[in-house]
Amino acid sequence: MHLSHSRPKEGTIYNILKSFRDETGKSTTASMFRLGTFEEIRLREGVEDAWAWIRAELERCNMEEKLAKQRKVRLELDPTKRIEKDKVNLYWGGDLVLLPLYNALGLPQICQQIKRKSRAKYDLNEILEALVMLRIKEPGSKIKAFNTNKTRIRKTKFALEDVYRALSLLSSHIDDIQAHMWKHSQRYIKRNTRVIYYDCTNYYFEIEDNDPDYVDKETGEVVFGLRKRGHSKENRPNPIVQMGLLMDQDGIPLSFIIFPGNESEQPSLQQIEKVVTEKFGLNEFIVSTDAGLASESNRHFNMEEGREYIAVQSIPSLPKADQDMALDPKGWRIISRDPNLPPIDPANPKREIFDLTEIDFTTERKTRFYKEILVEKRLNNKADTSRMERIIVTYSHDYALYLKHKRSQRLQVAEKIVKTKQVAPRQSQQDPRKYVETTYITPDGQKANKISMAINQEVVDTESRFDGFYAYGTSLDDSAIDILRARSFHYEIEHLFRTTKTFLEARPVYLQRQDRIRSHFLTCFIAMTILKMLQKQINAPQYSIDQIIDTIKNWTYTYHRAKGYQPNLTRTDLTDAIQKAAGVITDTEIIECREMNKLYRNLK
Repeated sequence: MHLSHSRPKEGTIYNILKSFRDETGKSTTASMFRLGTFEEIRLREGVEDAWAWIRAELERCNMEEKLAKQRKVRLELDPTKRIEKDKVNLYWGGDLVLLPLYNALGLPQICQQIKRKSRAKYDLNEILEALVMLRIKEPGSKIKAFNTNKTRIRKTKFALEDVYRALSLLSSHIDDIQAHMWKHSQRYIKRNTRVIYYDCTNYYFEIEDNDPDYVDKETGEVVFGLRKRGHSKENRPNPIVQMGLLMDQDGIPLSFIIFPGNESEQPSLQQIEKVVTEKFGLNEFIVSTDAGLASESNRHFNMEEGREYIAVQSIPSLPKADQDMALDPKGWRIISRDPNLPPIDPANPKREIFDLTEIDFTTERKTRFYKEILVEKRLNNKADTSRMERIIVTYSHDYALYLKHKRSQRLQVAEKIVKTKQVAPRQSQQDPRKYVETTYITPDGQKANKISMAINQEVVDTESRFDGFYAYGTSLDDSAIDILRARSFHYEIEHLFRTTKTFLEARPVYLQRQDRIRSHFLTCFIAMTILKMLQKQINAPQYSIDQIIDTIKNWTYTYHRAKGYQPNLTRTDLTDAIQKAAGVITDTEIIECREMNKLYRNLK
């Protein structure tokens, strides 16, 4: 530090300046303290020699700065003194590396807009932020989140009843919040939406009865219950709600929709696409779906809207002539193959079209093949809606062996069912009972006193005919290899569902009101979006989303009174990458209280 002075009319004014380098690396100075004129110093400090006081003050400032650079925090711990009862000393600070992304999604701004239009007196953003962060840190009920919130370094002031009020308020703005997140995320990272992937799952509740339907007294409309029994993905008897999720090509969630558990998945695709086009402004994209959502109605809808699609096509559901064409061993091309293997046809190394009956699958077990066919499709079996659809059929011998192995396991169970004559309805497509043929009546139509059970070989033979084959219907004109490559990423949406259920514990849901249930899934959606964006920022494929969650959960600090926060995390390449992405350093040996407060203020 050094002195500077200026000479205005009232006399010479002395200042202490500090030299430093700014964010660009340029050397500059800034005024740290205004000392004043000689006359001001004499009156203020009560000294006769103002110049001597100025030199002493400069020396003191330089000494303090020097000590500040060399300062080490010393901890004095008494081995005979017990810690305070009920005193929390372990705090979670993982939100330090998540808040930059939370803010980048524009959530504080949209919460402020929603609150401004309501009569809410609580801090809506503070509650939403806490629910999202704690969904990652320690997922559970809202009461658990409220209690766990006390173990965060970041202090909040809301009450438990404010949490439930906030959930009700957020529910009527879910589509707007998603659109706001989408627009702000584009400013932060590049969003790849040429192909978007859609799938559905469901979440169960720890209740026994369906939500009742009722008539709204004001509007007279029938309001259908949300929690209804339906086909549970986890084969549970509890009432469920269903979620449809859109994902971009980077595996980042794009939008979601919640609908009753007893409804068909098919209409949800058109509903969520309307939200994306109207709220997000997204009109041109290719939508990829599984067979359960690939109805002709959905395909026709996308074609009318000028959009393309890639959808799983069930080969057994095709007319027999089209099935024969799809399974014909002639006319197959290679999708992928081990480059170290010799040519399939040594006499013609550049051969492109093959006959599957001529392939030696002992060496070509992992080689994948494809062929293209055209089939006629009709909407609701109407002749005037007839069109030709491009079908890409694939074959993998490795996949065929896998299906044979699974079928042999189910057949073993089916044989036990036949032996013990266990009569029960079929539960799913994979249920071994589908191979069992049961006779309940006598040939003359009378009620049978006994039943006859046997393995239906015709069902087994029909199923085995399709081993190794898989098909996709598409409206695209791109090369088959490019279409298959784009479609191959669809598995990532299943991984999102697994992560949401397993690591974010989105189910079972402990809420009852429909509006709050929807907001619960909003917090899960935001948490997953932040995690996937962080994973993309890290740009290290070796780190899975599960590893990132586990690392952030354990981002804790031990608090030393009047000293600061001591990190308990193990520093690794992953923690370094996360902090670099977040733009903060939080793993010094100790972070003083004022520095920790400064970190949170800067993030805010």
